Amino acid sequence: IAHGGGRRCKHENCKKSGQGVTGLCKSHGGGRLCKHEDCTKRDMGGGLCIGHGGGKRCEVENCPNSAQGGTSRCVRHGGGRRCREDGCLKSAAGSTKYCIAHGGGRRCKAAGCNKHSTGGGFC
Repeated sequence: IAHGGGRRCKHENCKKSGQGVTGLCKSHGGGRLCKHEDCTKRDMGGGLCIGHGGGKRCEVENCPNSAQGGTSRCVRHGGGRRCREDGCLKSAAGSTKYCIAHGGGRRCKAAGCNKHSTGGGFC
């Protein structure tokens, strides 16, 4: 599709690839949807969205949570990105490399404040 081949999304001025019988890209409602009644989320594998059991699951026995960040475990069982601070086992916050306690995540926008932002950009 990068060089002009394939089907394009039928939505006006969209240059993304059309998905399935709808001919729309995923952003405009194309692709497979979750088979669970009244669910409008995307099929992540097995015909279901993540919330209804689709996609990759945690490998720990009897854990129903989804695997995170290219790992085979959920956050509770050590999956996903971890804080880079020595000895810290917490999850990294947002797109940063550290947990909230070690400076990761969004920070308060107030001048001179370095606390974690809890919403709206302020602590």
